[in-house]
Amino acid sequence: MRIISVSGFKDSGKSTLCRALLERLAERGLKVGYVKRTQEFVGSGADTDSGAACAMGADALLWGDGSFRYESAAKDANLATPYEVAARFFPDADAVLLEGGKDLALPKIWVLREGEEKPDYPGIFALYDRRGTGDGAAVYGGGELDRLASDLAEKIAPDQRSTRVYAGGREMPLKGFIADFVGGAIMGMLRSLKGLEPGGVRVYIRDRDYFS
Repeated sequence: MRIISVSGFKDSGKSTLCRALLERLAERGLKVGYVKRTQEFVGSGADTDSGAACAMGADALLWGDGSFRYESAAKDANLATPYEVAARFFPDADAVLLEGGKDLALPKIWVLREGEEKPDYPGIFALYDRRGTGDGAAVYGGGELDRLASDLAEKIAPDQRSTRVYAGGREMPLKGFIADFVGGAIMGMLRSLKGLEPGGVRVYIRDRDYFS
């Protein structure tokens, strides 16, 4: 899984670019998750049902008309890495767009404000200038969203492995034959169970030290 940060200063147009890229990447057959990074507290207040549940150490799910919202009692959320977040919430995605996080050590598309030069932040591999024109390489102008999406899609080509394994909050780099072996072994044992539906199967293993 690839995590791409879409970063820039306030009011540069990060959200607009994220929406445009999400639409175009989906059209190219990619499954992409989206994370909006903010410094604000985003959980429900303690005077709400879900907020009270989180305060007691329980995760909560708000189930509404045609939508869900998950809230976690993660007191260590500020210590989480982007890879831990992606592994937990987007394990099946080809890539995750993370809006914000300019200080994070991630590959970045930097959204320029008017008159701004490339800043000194880690990982910037592309610049997007919605008011300007591109250079045919790493600078993309406002009329080059399709070129940017196509170049990005090449970087995050769909993962064809049959199985993904996450450990310690990160995806393990399994070779194809290892992924097939792990998936085949698990499916071979599960096929005898009643009620097993065809399609994707998720297996969760509790965090115990099996390998000591």
